[in-house]
Amino acid sequence: MAKQDESRKKGTFSNIRLAISKKYIYPLSRKRMMQVGGIGCLVLLVYFIFDLLFANQTFLSQGPVSVNHANFESECSRCHQSFETVNNTKCSVCHEKANDKLGTYTFAAHYVYTSADLRRVNTSQEHNAAKEISCATCHPEHRGRDAEITEVPDMRCISCHEYGSFNKNHPEFEFVRNRISDDATLRFTHIKHVKEVLKKIGSVNVETSCFYCHKPEGEGRHFMPINFDVHCAECHQPVGNETPALSIHDPNNPTLPGVETLQMIQSRRRPGTLWAFYTNPNEFTVKANDKIVKSPVYHKDPWVLENLKLIRQILYSDVGLTDLLKTLGSVPNNKTDILYREALQTLQDYANGLRGRPEPEVQADLAYIDKLLNIVQMNIGRYPINSFDSFFSFKRMIENPDLTEGQKKDLEDFSLKVAKPCLECHVVEHAAIARVNAEQRVLHRAVFNHRAHILQRRCLECHVEIPINQVILDKDTTQALLLKDRSEIQNIPKVENCYQCHTPKEASNKCVTCHYMHPNKEQRANLQLFVEKK
Repeated sequence: MAKQDESRKKGTFSNIRLAISKKYIYPLSRKRMMQVGGIGCLVLLVYFIFDLLFANQTFLSQGPVSVNHANFESECSRCHQSFETVNNTKCSVCHEKANDKLGTYTFAAHYVYTSADLRRVNTSQEHNAAKEISCATCHPEHRGRDAEITEVPDMRCISCHEYGSFNKNHPEFEFVRNRISDDATLRFTHIKHVKEVLKKIGSVNVETSCFYCHKPEGEGRHFMPINFDVHCAECHQPVGNETPALSIHDPNNPTLPGVETLQMIQSRRRPGTLWAFYTNPNEFTVKANDKIVKSPVYHKDPWVLENLKLIRQILYSDVGLTDLLKTLGSVPNNKTDILYREALQTLQDYANGLRGRPEPEVQADLAYIDKLLNIVQMNIGRYPINSFDSFFSFKRMIENPDLTEGQKKDLEDFSLKVAKPCLECHVVEHAAIARVNAEQRVLHRAVFNHRAHILQRRCLECHVEIPINQVILDKDTTQALLLKDRSEIQNIPKVENCYQCHTPKEASNKCVTCHYMHPNKEQRANLQLFVEKK
């Protein structure tokens, strides 16, 4: 044994005599290593089987799932097939409607959301398959119970949207970038109205005048649409409003500009003119030169609207369904059903006006109209209707080829005279009052919550495009400043205004703070129905 120990001793290393081990180190026997490894593998296998059968597969799982999927956490097969990544088919079982042709939660359709512009939907399966990525790519699971699966990290977004940091590379808002003005169908100046409101409420606080007209909705995110009866009628009374002296319509010369008198409308008994039998005839005065004046002129005055319709029917040989609307013009993509509901109401009014007619043929037609109205009313909420297939636009009207250019101009000019009391606030085009977009949403790809911001900033600290403070408080009424106070000016802050608070160190600057990929319930239903219709 001593001799063996002597043989295992090591010599010195060079003349320096460095400290080294006195003996060689021999590894353990390979047989012993294999025995230990086999026992370890057996222990792991036993634990794996126990975990698979009795311990909810905690060994296989990467961690607890979020509260959204906690009810079936132990049922891995609900989401996973073998050990593969979760595919969209598994997600659609719960999140999609049965027999969904496009998928309201698919990535290929995500750019539709918030804007609700269904024209951007592509129903081509080949197109969508090329753009599709898995749900789990943006919504990873097994990050704990309290993990927000909808909080998509910015890295997922900028892998396609190459904007980088919000504070450095985010593009300017589209309405600023492309210089998109407001619809400008309402002649309105903020400065003038703010002065009147401050005088009325006896205040010098300009901010209070904002809330006099802009009433927050229940949750405070947005404001209720401006309504004439609620916000305007108190000051804009019909007292003193009257039309200029207008020529009376000559049935023998229909191309000659003129209005129908109340008696002419009553005798013609056109559908939708039941109001003529309840209108005070003393509101009309015939002048010595056989011209007529109406006073007062009310908001949405039926006599004015009826005569504008008469002029349109002369200007255009076919006005289509625009005849059923009081005003003409575009509406937001997600609000086009307003046009159809208004047209439906007009048809119902027409039907009500015919109910007092005793003629058998009228009653037979009325029964048929009622049947159609019931069908339309039942289906109007089932099928999404968008501006691209709308029949309520100027472009649908066909000009009368029998009119000369001079006759067209005379009729257009006369329509402005008929609607002169309306021109203080409204725009008249094609012998029709242009529709006012009372509910505006400027940011079509993002959402904004006023309530979350009002505690940090005041109204006029962000809305500075129209210089209300500068004119009201500084008494600076230069023409250059007043020219900025027009209805077509988007009094919305630019993106640089958002940079001031939304930084990595202050308010959130994540993509999902303002942008949501998936729709709300209304948008989801509209998208689904649109795809089914296609």
